[in-house]
Amino acid sequence: MENYLIKQVSPRTSSLVSLAALLLFLPFLLFGAYQTVILVSRATGKSANIIVDTKATLEPIPTAFYHTFSQGGEESTDMLAPIAGEVSALRPKIIRIDHIYDHHNVVGRSGDQLTFDFSSLDRSVNTILATGAKPMLVLSFMPPAIAQGGSLINPPNNWDEWALVVQKTIEHYSGRSEKNVSGVYYEVWNEPDLAQFGSWKVGGEKSYLQLYRYASVGARRASNTNTFYLGGPATTGLYKSWITALVTSGNRVDFLSWHSYLEDPRRFEQDQRNLISWLLPFPQFTLIPTLITEAGFTGNKDKRYGTMFAAAHTAAVVRQLISGGPDYLFSFQLKDGPGQEDGNGWGLITHEGNGKRTKPRYSVYNFLDGMAGTRLNLTGEGTWVMGYASVLEGTIKVLLVNFDPYGSHTETVPITLTNLSPGTYTIRQRYFLGQNTSTQEIVTSDRLKKQILMPAQSIVILEVTRAP
Repeated sequence: MENYLIKQVSPRTSSLVSLAALLLFLPFLLFGAYQTVILVSRATGKSANIIVDTKATLEPIPTAFYHTFSQGGEESTDMLAPIAGEVSALRPKIIRIDHIYDHHNVVGRSGDQLTFDFSSLDRSVNTILATGAKPMLVLSFMPPAIAQGGSLINPPNNWDEWALVVQKTIEHYSGRSEKNVSGVYYEVWNEPDLAQFGSWKVGGEKSYLQLYRYASVGARRASNTNTFYLGGPATTGLYKSWITALVTSGNRVDFLSWHSYLEDPRRFEQDQRNLISWLLPFPQFTLIPTLITEAGFTGNKDKRYGTMFAAAHTAAVVRQLISGGPDYLFSFQLKDGPGQEDGNGWGLITHEGNGKRTKPRYSVYNFLDGMAGTRLNLTGEGTWVMGYASVLEGTIKVLLVNFDPYGSHTETVPITLTNLSPGTYTIRQRYFLGQNTSTQEIVTSDRLKKQILMPAQSIVILEVTRAP
């Protein structure tokens, strides 16, 4: 019987059965192979082995550059007023707001003349000033009173009217006889390359360079003002074509800006290297301020913004930019919009309608300030664990962050401090939002070795102080 059945199955039937089986199981085979690649790549990452030369001093550690924040326009009100106290505690240097024209009805029309009412926008700016920060005003979006079709993402009907709007805005906030604020940054538009905000191009019919040129005309015409800065292009990422087009446009460019939503912290540092190489042919622009005016790990709303993932990502980005980074790194954003009770908002603080609660990322900036001092040479960073070191008034400090995009990697990190003087040292470990420990140890040689447990998404500062 067995031989009979074998003979009855033709080669063609056997092939069809094999093909059907292959098609059925191919997705599972591919998924298994994909998971294997991920596991192998993660398993073969490099562990950290940190070595700090306590006598190899470098430059001072900057701290002000990451105390800057952007607030999106999820409400057409003074969004920061309900959380002004919490924002003040962050010690912000600059706070950026957009939608200044369409949300605050600044521009109107009476016959052939434009009218200006800054009272609503003043309330938002006054709140920013009350927190101790200076405002950064994004010249956006097109006032309906002058826009083609009344659309806030369209060009104006008359470009001279756009120039006048910019002129009046600068005179109002930077003018010595008006708000009298010095050092205001005015950014021309917000994410002009994004369809939601107009799909502007570097050139062509809907040209960002034309939008910028008339903003520059308005800035030039502003009179009796304090020092202020005009710049852009505030694109969704750092793009060479936009940067080079702007610096070769012949317009006033006081700073360059862009947004960075990158999950890999090391890409922030690579962007800085790219920018430097692009500007080398234009030496007059190599020393102007550079600003990342929105930053995060994704531009989409994401529940991870309310977890240690976001805090660890921020610390890892600061580590990448601590030397040779931008003048300012603006975290997006300070407060969730309404209706985000499921926790997917970008904010450091939940909306007042959702308890006005601070998320882990809110506390990371002041924690990083504990690294103030002169940077020390640190080597031995790994795939997941990175860090930097400093010294201040004899206390040696090492910050480590274990950022794992998958949230599962734990590592015990050896740390060696070299070129120490023998003596008794107090050793303090401070985990971000975690346990603090303090011990004493006698050092008889010129080095001290410690091991620190680093769970995924953890941040720790090791402080070592020699007893008198």
